[in-house]
Amino acid sequence: MNELYITALGLGFAGSFHCLGMCGPIALAIQGGSTSGPRLVFDRLSYNLGRAFTYSLLGAFAGLIGQGLSWMVGYQVYLTLFLAVMMVCFGIFSVNPDRLLKLVPFLGEWFQFVRKQLGKHMRQAKWHTFFSIGILNGFLPCGLVYMAMMTALSTGDVFEGMGFMFAFGLGTIPMMFAVAVAGQFIETKVRNNVRKIYPVLFLLMGGLLFMRAYKIHESSKALEGKDPTEQVEMKCH
Repeated sequence: MNELYITALGLGFAGSFHCLGMCGPIALAIQGGSTSGPRLVFDRLSYNLGRAFTYSLLGAFAGLIGQGLSWMVGYQVYLTLFLAVMMVCFGIFSVNPDRLLKLVPFLGEWFQFVRKQLGKHMRQAKWHTFFSIGILNGFLPCGLVYMAMMTALSTGDVFEGMGFMFAFGLGTIPMMFAVAVAGQFIETKVRNNVRKIYPVLFLLMGGLLFMRAYKIHESSKALEGKDPTEQVEMKCH
């Protein structure tokens, strides 16, 4: 499996401990559907796949922007380094990006709309609406998701960005699925305390981005002096 996607899966799994505090209450508050048996598994799995679907769309959008920047020589290295430094700073100073997002005017209106639609779907949840609930949930403000999108941006490719974010979403499923099925046994205090893992996640993500910047730099050096045909072959490899 591509190293980028393995990183995304690991990041998603580590980040799911943050999701336990942020999105866990939403998963527990969903009304309707079954409360046991195969139906319960199907409903909750549909909900989580809906989130992963939204993340993949956001990743494609980020990759598209990155692809549009491909004309800038060395942009991937500089962008990745910038993101890495920002992540480390967020981790060291315990910055909560969720709060920063609320300060952006147009995002506030969009999030309010999403919450309103999500509330309607949750009150009328049926077996066939869990996927759409997950889709809407994926659009809610989450600093961790937007940080992952920045990594997708650094790929400079629509499909790699989409794949990275989809893998990130899959990585969050085990923890979120457990919360949706047995979350009533997890104390609220525990779900709130896991938010403290934010700084660690940002430091981890910063380290991964530093490694990615180094690899991109080394790949660029390896391409220097090669003819166009060899460059294409090396990029494909």
